[in-house]
Amino acid sequence: MEMSGFYLAVLSMSVRKSQNGINEDVITRIIRIFKAKSSMKTSIKIVCIGLFLALIPSCNQDTSTPMQSGWQSIYKHDENGIRVEGNIDSLIAGIRNGYDIRIGWGWERELGDSILKLEHVAKPLYISIIQDKNVSAVIDPHPMLESYIAIDKQRFGEGGHLWQCIMTTKGTFNAQVYDRSTGQLIKDWPQNHKMTWFLEYPSHAKIVNNPLYQ
Repeated sequence: MEMSGFYLAVLSMSVRKSQNGINEDVITRIIRIFKAKSSMKTSIKIVCIGLFLALIPSCNQDTSTPMQSGWQSIYKHDENGIRVEGNIDSLIAGIRNGYDIRIGWGWERELGDSILKLEHVAKPLYISIIQDKNVSAVIDPHPMLESYIAIDKQRFGEGGHLWQCIMTTKGTFNAQVYDRSTGQLIKDWPQNHKMTWFLEYPSHAKIVNNPLYQ
């Protein structure tokens, strides 16, 4: 008795879909043998059902578009830490996977008849994930500039002061100015800013969001 059309269809589909490296010619020969030997009817059913079940994992595989590599804006919040766009969970997952981070912030102010606009981007020196839901980042100290807004005064100031800061996804921006030679605190400068957090995804990034304390 010849194999039914159903079993032939299942076995043929297994040849096309199988990811275990089975040679197609070998499967074709098996089909011919099964068709020629009616005494193997039960075995045929068992083999076909097994191959059919083997297809299930491949049908459930993630077929979503691969994540785009390179720098991406992941999370943006206002000066009070309220989400503007993006996802803080994606930011935290990227940190847990060791991806490079940048933080962008800036301000816009009126000065007389002019509007001053300034933007910064910095690479954190030290990053913390707090209670699985917030991020803080320490910015490496740098010598203060003579001016941060005048393009003709982009040089280090003569006072020998260092500027450093801790930023958080709550919008806090705790800056301090120190005397570089003595370490004395010159100015405590707490602020709040809108911030944009960037991640650099490598090629073929695979996100595994496992806490680092586990």
